[in-house]
Amino acid sequence: MKQSLRYVLIGIFIGAMLIADVAEAQFFPHNDSTYAFVSTTNAFGRIQTYDGEDGRWDSLEDKMIDRFYQLAGLNDSYVWNPNDDPDFNLLDTLYYEGPDSLEYFRELVMDNSFRAEPPVDIEVHTLVRMFKDEFYGLSRLGVVKDGDNDYLLSVLLRARIFEEFGGETLEWDESTERLYIFNNNGAIGIQSLTLDPQGVVILDFDEYDSTEAPRDNARDFARWDIMEQSGFPSSSLTAGPDGGWAYMNFGSTENIATGDTAYVWIAFTHGADLDEVDDRLDAAVAKADDLGIIGDPVSTEPTDSQLPSRFALEQNYPNPFNPTTNIRFDLPESAHTSVTVYDMLGRQVATLLNEQMPAGTHTVNFDASSLSSGIYLYRMQANGQTLTRSMTLIK
Repeated sequence: MKQSLRYVLIGIFIGAMLIADVAEAQFFPHNDSTYAFVSTTNAFGRIQTYDGEDGRWDSLEDKMIDRFYQLAGLNDSYVWNPNDDPDFNLLDTLYYEGPDSLEYFRELVMDNSFRAEPPVDIEVHTLVRMFKDEFYGLSRLGVVKDGDNDYLLSVLLRARIFEEFGGETLEWDESTERLYIFNNNGAIGIQSLTLDPQGVVILDFDEYDSTEAPRDNARDFARWDIMEQSGFPSSSLTAGPDGGWAYMNFGSTENIATGDTAYVWIAFTHGADLDEVDDRLDAAVAKADDLGIIGDPVSTEPTDSQLPSRFALEQNYPNPFNPTTNIRFDLPESAHTSVTVYDMLGRQVATLLNEQMPAGTHTVNFDASSLSSGIYLYRMQANGQTLTRSMTLIK
């Protein structure tokens, strides 16, 4: 789905890369109502949310989502997770400001250099997007496929509503495909935007292979056993005094090309109760639709070598980027294809492709080393069709 032209035009780039202590990093959506929405990425790369009635959290007692992150499992002896593995690189915190909008991007790239003698080198990506006066976040969680290694991809969700564990209800709603954790004081929820979950697992702390309630320090084989599970819980679970854990499983990355990123976009939010969480997730889905996120074809789902069914130009990745990025496009049939890049004044600054291309999914690389920071448009033309998207260069 095309990114809206209005979104492209109102994005006035102010080019700020902030080097900050990530443990202190916060995203402020500038609202001041009860159950305001604040998100952070902490020193382990976990996504967390806070309430904060003034739109900023004052203490840990405002916490709602305690941890929300991806896991990448190689086998029952090795599962990447933020507790044991990550040395991470904060790529950027970006701000785009227009007359009526302010948007936040934060992207982390993590590896496993903290793990003693890991069996593989791994690269894991976390991207968070938030928006002025909105009560939700959009996250892109994934792992880069390296060599012949395939991974299971899952996300984990844990609540700590107003810094309290225990007694919360964990529930999967099959009709909406939303995962909730809630109690009488508040609720949190997530929804996958681009992949259908293959399984959801909800369990009490006492069923979890861990030794300390506040931490996620389960052993690799226990995580792997959970990540392999398909199917969905038929009833809710009320957690004991140490709280509960929820996994959303997306299956194997075996059909992802080497060097590509297997990822999933997920909306996340919190609120006073399930009705408010549903309203906020509805708004998140609408925003993702406007931005062209929904329908993203990068998937861990099997493709059976089928050709694309339509002409499509996908969002470049990484985005924002410095100085190189990859652009994917789909051709349902062979066609003479051009991919060109323009600045915001409409001047052509690069031709990436201009030749006959076979049907299939293709990727071209764009090296912007000679260009200045800013927003650029990239355009694909094939078989009488013209598709355009925007991308952002940060230096």
